[in-house]
Amino acid sequence: MSGRNIITRELSDSIRQCLGRKVKLTLKVLVKVETRGDKTDNRVLAFASCRLFVLTAKVPTRVDQHFHYLDIQGIESRKPNQLCLTVCDRVYTYYTTHEENSSHEVDTMVLSLGTALKNIFPAVPLVHIIRKVDIQPLKRIQQLEELERATLGGTRDMGPCGGFSTQYMCMCDYHALPYREEVAWDVDTIYLSHDTRELYLHDFDYLEQKGMDNNRDLIPIISALEYNTWFRKLRASHSKLSHEAIERILHVVSKSLSLEEVYLDNIGAKAEFANKLSLALLSNSNIPLQKLDLSHNPLEDKGAIHISNPIGRQAKGLSHLNLSHCGLTGKGVNMLAHSLSVNKYMCQTLTFLSLAGNSLRDDVNNLYNFLAQPNALKTLDLSATECAIDAVFGALLRGCTSSLANLILSRNSFGSKKTREMLPSFKQYFTSTLALKTLTLSQCKLPADALKNVLLGLACNENISEVDLDLSSNQLSATGAQILESCIHGVRCLAALDISDNGLETQLGPVVAAISKNKSIKKLNIGRNLNNIKSKHVYHVMESVVQMIQEEDCVLESLSINDSRLKTDLHNLLNALGSNHCLQSLDISGNYMSDSGARLLAKALQINSKLQYISYDRNNVTLQGYSDIAYALQSNYSVKFMPFPVHDAMLCMKTAPERTENIMRRIQDTLYRNVSPMKYSNGQAFRLQQGFLLSSTQQQVDRLVLQTGEVVRTIRRSGSDLGGSNSIQWAEGLITDADSSKQLITHLHDVVLRRDEAGNPIETKLHQLSADLHAVITNYLQDTVESMVRSAQDKCPNVLSEEKVVNDVRAACLAKSQLSSELVESAIVEQAGSVILNKVNEVNLAIASTVSDRVIDEVVESLSKTCKNLQSGEGPRKRASTGTEMGSRERGSSESSSRSERSDTVSQGDDTTSQKSDPSPLKLEYLNLATPQLASKRKSLHGRKLRPQSVVAESLDSVSELPSSCGQLQHLGKARPRRVKTRAPTRPMGRADLVEEDHDISEGVDTFFRPGSSTPTTPLISPDSENSPRLLKYGSTSSVESSPHTGGGRTGSERGSIESLTRSDSLARSESDVTRDSPRPRTKSRDTEEEDEEEEEEQSMEEKSSRSVSSLIGKLASEGVLKRSPDMSARKASTSSNISSMDDKSRSEEDCKEDSPPRKMAGLPKIGVGIGGNILAEMKMMQEKRTSFLPKDDDRDKEEKKDNPSSSLLASVRLRSTGLADSLKSPTNGFPRGSSGNKSPNCNRDSCIDTTGTGGDLGGR
Repeated sequence: MSGRNIITRELSDSIRQCLGRKVKLTLKVLVKVETRGDKTDNRVLAFASCRLFVLTAKVPTRVDQHFHYLDIQGIESRKPNQLCLTVCDRVYTYYTTHEENSSHEVDTMVLSLGTALKNIFPAVPLVHIIRKVDIQPLKRIQQLEELERATLGGTRDMGPCGGFSTQYMCMCDYHALPYREEVAWDVDTIYLSHDTRELYLHDFDYLEQKGMDNNRDLIPIISALEYNTWFRKLRASHSKLSHEAIERILHVVSKSLSLEEVYLDNIGAKAEFANKLSLALLSNSNIPLQKLDLSHNPLEDKGAIHISNPIGRQAKGLSHLNLSHCGLTGKGVNMLAHSLSVNKYMCQTLTFLSLAGNSLRDDVNNLYNFLAQPNALKTLDLSATECAIDAVFGALLRGCTSSLANLILSRNSFGSKKTREMLPSFKQYFTSTLALKTLTLSQCKLPADALKNVLLGLACNENISEVDLDLSSNQLSATGAQILESCIHGVRCLAALDISDNGLETQLGPVVAAISKNKSIKKLNIGRNLNNIKSKHVYHVMESVVQMIQEEDCVLESLSINDSRLKTDLHNLLNALGSNHCLQSLDISGNYMSDSGARLLAKALQINSKLQYISYDRNNVTLQGYSDIAYALQSNYSVKFMPFPVHDAMLCMKTAPERTENIMRRIQDTLYRNVSPMKYSNGQAFRLQQGFLLSSTQQQVDRLVLQTGEVVRTIRRSGSDLGGSNSIQWAEGLITDADSSKQLITHLHDVVLRRDEAGNPIETKLHQLSADLHAVITNYLQDTVESMVRSAQDKCPNVLSEEKVVNDVRAACLAKSQLSSELVESAIVEQAGSVILNKVNEVNLAIASTVSDRVIDEVVESLSKTCKNLQSGEGPRKRASTGTEMGSRERGSSESSSRSERSDTVSQGDDTTSQKSDPSPLKLEYLNLATPQLASKRKSLHGRKLRPQSVVAESLDSVSELPSSCGQLQHLGKARPRRVKTRAPTRPMGRADLVEEDHDISEGVDTFFRPGSSTPTTPLISPDSENSPRLLKYGSTSSVESSPHTGGGRTGSERGSIESLTRSDSLARSESDVTRDSPRPRTKSRDTEEEDEEEEEEQSMEEKSSRSVSSLIGKLASEGVLKRSPDMSARKASTSSNISSMDDKSRSEEDCKEDSPPRKMAGLPKIGVGIGGNILAEMKMMQEKRTSFLPKDDDRDKEEKKDNPSSSLLASVRLRSTGLADSLKSPTNGFPRGSSGNKSPNCNRDSCIDTTGTGGDLGGR
């Protein structure tokens, strides 16, 4: 009778009660155990799912011993009824109670034990779990071998993730820890659904949040990987692991047969851990380890030496080795590199090597030797290692030119000596590399020679493309900017360039202009370069950026100008985004653009159809700005991702949390909508393009049409046929084409719409394609159903033997396999078709824009040429020009010279009356000056799409400094069309353009005079009127020019000026009589007002020249100005006699009025400022100063002046009153009066006329 039959029911119940009902037993066997000498005791062996219990054979029973199956080290059975188990290096022997020659019970126990292990670890051979299995004879384990072949052959289901849940439960029992059902669910559900082969310990951090011992709960999770073949990666990055958890990781490494990648970075491991890890790797020769990451652990050189031993013996080599930031020095790196060199597989398998953050300043020749060997490295990271970069490139040139794609050398210096020259290998590497994709040289303090060699080497290399170059934080400054400016446009292999944080400042503009010439760069980062620049220079830099992205052939897809603190200087860039056609990604974070910038961004998003990514945090945007952006996104279908503005949103949450949440939800909902592909109408794009074209060309085309039409009409009226009838017909045809060209893009849009109305062949083909695809899908699903049913019949022939069951299964499957045609049509026509049709619409828009833009360019050019040709063929007849028109042409000489470059002015006709009735081309020219001028050369289409500066910025900003290199400002209203003048002006015109500050005062004084040859035909104004200072200015200058001290006699212009002054005095007398008899209000004509405006413009030049002129006059007067020729004295005598014929009544009235308090006039400047009456005051002050040197008292001085009136210049000359003295201001008002106090100011006014020594008696009463 077998031992199973001996176990009574009472004993079985006692065993179940002792172990608990949750423990499921698979086998219970009664055995004998040797206790003392030859004595034996009965025991019961109870086999559970993962543990063996040894219980007493008495009722009530108890557990005598228990072993976990994983503790069993060996199984032996040399006798049929004997079973020996080696557990923890101790042997336990059991004998069956059956006959000695029967091995049935022992074989059953071995098979039960093997079956339990295979249920837990189905994909692992039993020999890897129990190291020693010795059963004699071997045919006794035949069933066990068949079981193992069945499980390893894949005929049995292992469960989700290779049976991880069962293995986890087994490990929980092994370590006596609680089983967490959520752990099993996460792995069996989440990991399985994503087909994830990497077990990340960070995914189970929630166990610590529940108040559990996280490190204790991680132990069974880690242990489950010992014999799990599903997971191939173990990651414990950035986790603070306990000693037990680290020990279990080491145990897994020593036991696993499938672990390929181990990531243990930043877990606090030290050199001791590296030693244990090396022992674990050496003990497990079957581990297929490919990637090992021990970075950010303080292993130091000792740990590197330990880990280098298994690396050198790795059977199949490594593909990834990361020992960055491990505190290594040259000693440890040399040992590690030596191990890499001696392993013959490493040169073929190692593709990633990172030693960043270690100190390699010492000699590391072993590393250079390994790099110099032909190897398969694709990524090499030596950043922040203080290595000799020259030596590195020497090694790279010999061994890493064929496969190295990513080279990271940031935070390294280029040699210790400034005068050290770069080795030729540095440039030769960039010339000869064949696979380079990423080059990082940030924070290297890159010298100018190194930068130049990098750029020139890459420019000469035609074997590489799509290179990402990082030159950030190198403080390139002006020298580096010049090299970039001169070399970057020729580096055609670049796809991304990072020059941020280089202190380029004002030099960034030329660098950006040079980058714009490189049509291979698609990603550009220029941020943090404008933090220390003056505000007046930022404008030019941003203009370069805007110009770059507005070019028609711009290929830039990503632009980052973050952390530049641009504020309102960012507005130009935002205005340019509206019509930008290339940018897909934009980073403007950290620029403090505020709500005004957010509003401009919103305006741009309403019409932009290219941007997909925008980063805009840290810009001091409030809820108003975010509201504008949310509103703009409603009409934008291209932006798909905008990172949440954490910094700005936090400030908004403090003030209005509910409104902030609502606005942010609107933005996110719109972005979610844009992720789904959808078709948008092309009408908006066409209308937008039409608006750009019309707004930029309509004014210019209208101007040219008007000018050309005027020329044609002028030729027809004149009756001349110089231009030819064919030319006139050609010009009229061009005018017609010009009117039609403005609406050409609308007609092109109509052409596309008419084709779409007739049936778009693309949409028709998409519908046909969707129908065909639906038919293919339906046939495929039907064939799949038939294949599955046949397979089910093959696997389960008994169940599916009846035809009715098979038909029911087939019908149910066909009902489940139906796929609606609407779904296929939606996927093809609406989703995939929308992307295709949107791109087709963009191409149509580009074609229409090209056609319209080229036609308008031809129209503008043809009209300009035709107008010039017609003007040149017309007779060069001119009419008599009045003085006003001559002055106007003199004033606008600089303007007309610039306008002549844009268009020629039509010749003037002879007849003056025709000019009154008909508008002339000359008037059109003035009309063009009164409005903002348009250049005849049209800007490019994308250049015209730039949105103008917003008035918001003008209202918020303070007045900034004007740019230093700007054109001369022009008064737009100055050249407003004026009525045609038929008589000469009432006063001479000054030529302020001839006054210069730094030339001699005697040079060009003649230009202040009105030419003596032009005799006025209308009366001149009186010297006593408000314009007398202007007249006296010319008179004073004339007297200075005629002085013998000026180095010459009087010229004809001087005599003409004096004669003109004499005539003007005589005419003023008659005019004053008329004014006294019939006074009338003083009104200014339109011409006078315009001339007064011109006089105000000359005010500054008059103030500059007044002081020098007055000082010269005073000097000449003191040196003998009174000496004159007899001819001049005679003319003055006649002039004085005419003036002295004034009646006594007028003189008395004048004296009374002059003694009264003077009235202020707006036209007269104060004493000591300006020219005219101020000169007289200065002359008097200088005379008093000269006389002050003589020892004379004031009374004697006054008596001498009375006795000798010739001491002052023409002191006896008196001017006749014009009756306007009430409105005049005395030129000597404000002078310090002497003791007499009632001295008339006329003596000073008359003294500027009498320049002879004997002119005192000419004005005797």
